[in-house]
Amino acid sequence: MEFIDTALDRCKRLGADMADVYNISHESLTISVRDGEVELIKKAAPGGMAIRFYAGGKVAFAHSTDLSDSAIDNIVPKLPKLAEKTERDEFAVLAESQDYRNDLDLFDASRSGEPMEAKIEYLKDLEKLALKFDPIITKSNGVSYEELLTTKSLGNSNGVRLTFKTTLYRVGVSVVAAKGDEMYPGEGSLFARHFSDLPSREKIVERFASKAVRMIGGTPVEGGDYEIIFRPWAAWSILWGLNYALNGSYSFKGASFLAGKKDQAIAAENFSVHDDPLKLRGVASRPADDEGVASVKNVLVENGILRGFMYDLKTAAKAKAASTGSSRREEYSSYPEISPSNFYIAGGKDNLDDVIASCKKGIIVEDTQGWGLHSVTGQYSAGINGTLVENGKRVRPVAGVTIAAGAEELLMGIGAICGDIEFYDNFSSPSLMVKRMKVGV
Repeated sequence: MEFIDTALDRCKRLGADMADVYNISHESLTISVRDGEVELIKKAAPGGMAIRFYAGGKVAFAHSTDLSDSAIDNIVPKLPKLAEKTERDEFAVLAESQDYRNDLDLFDASRSGEPMEAKIEYLKDLEKLALKFDPIITKSNGVSYEELLTTKSLGNSNGVRLTFKTTLYRVGVSVVAAKGDEMYPGEGSLFARHFSDLPSREKIVERFASKAVRMIGGTPVEGGDYEIIFRPWAAWSILWGLNYALNGSYSFKGASFLAGKKDQAIAAENFSVHDDPLKLRGVASRPADDEGVASVKNVLVENGILRGFMYDLKTAAKAKAASTGSSRREEYSSYPEISPSNFYIAGGKDNLDDVIASCKKGIIVEDTQGWGLHSVTGQYSAGINGTLVENGKRVRPVAGVTIAAGAEELLMGIGAICGDIEFYDNFSSPSLMVKRMKVGV
C-alpha cells in the first residue's frame, strides 16, 4: 500500500480535490491437454495501477505497469493539465472510508503449490475418463486447467484503504459424440475459489459428456405452444438479459425493459434474483467493489417484485440512489463500470423429475443459441437443442427450432423453480419451467 499513499500524496500536493489509486496483479497458469499430449503451458504475471485525479469537477485518468516512486513522479504531474481538457463531471464522487468483510474465504493457494506434473496428470486422467464415458464419445477437443492468484489494492483521498487476495481455479472439458454423420459437442468449464470445491473428475465428465450423448441426433418438432423447461446452463439465456436490464445505468437511460418498474410485479411470485458478493467462497465474491464500496447482498427481484437496480457511485449519484457496490474494472487500465458479482436466480422447492413428469407437451432446453432475453425490448428469442417431453416422458432429442416469448409471458409464466442450483460460475440458475412459449421451425 506504500505506493498508493505515495501517489495520493503527490496528487494532493498538485491540487487534487479527490484522487484514487487502484492496483491489481495476477499470477496465472494455463495448461491444456489433447489426445494425451500437452498442448499448452502458459504462465503470466500481468498487473498495474491506475490513478484518477479530480480537480475542479474535472477528472484525469492514467495507468502504468510500473509502481515505483519514479514512475509515480513521472505520471502525476501530467494529470492536472489533462484534467483541464476534460468536461466537468457534476456526479464525480469517491467512496468514503468504511469497514470490509474479511471472512469470505476467497484465497487458497494449496493447489497452486503442487508440482506441474501432478496438474498435467490430472488433465490426462480427466480426458481418459471423458473418452471412456460412452462408446459414442469419439473425439476430444481438449481438457484444460487454469489457476489465477490475484491481489487487489485500492486507496483514495477519503481514507479508503483495502487490500485482498483471491484464487480462482477453472477446469474445462470438450468432447464430441458421433453417431453416423451426426456429431454433438459436450463442453464447458467449472470455476471455484478453492480447487477442492470442484466436483470429482467423474462428475465433471458426466456433466458435459452426458449432454453430448443425450443431444446427438436432434430433429425439429411441430411448431406451436410448449411448456419449456430450462436446465441451469440454458437459463443463462435469461440471466444474461436480466443482468443488463437490472443495470442501473441502462435503467436510468431508459434502455431497459424494467425501467420505471421499481416495486412492481415483473415476474411470478416464486421468482427472485440476487447479486451476492458476500457469498462464502463465491466465484465472484469480494469484500468491496472496485471503487472501494463495501459489498452487500443485493436482492434485485424478490418474490416477483422488482426491488431495485445495480449501481456504481456515479450512476447512483445521477439516479439519486445509493451505490450497491456493483462497480468493476475489467483491468487496471479500465474505468469502473457496473457489473454483477455472484448473480443468480434463487433456487426453489420443485423437483426436476416431478416437473418433467407433470409436463404434457414440452421441451427440456439444454443449449441455446442467440441473444435470449433482450434487455431493452424484453423479448426472448433463441435457437435451442433439447429433449421433447410428451405426457411426462422424455421422447427424443430436439434441434433446429426456436423458442420465443415476451417478457411478461416469460417471467410471469414461470410455473416451477427447482432446487438444483449450483455455483460454479458467476451466473447461476436452477432448472425452471415456463408454462408456455412459442416454438417455431
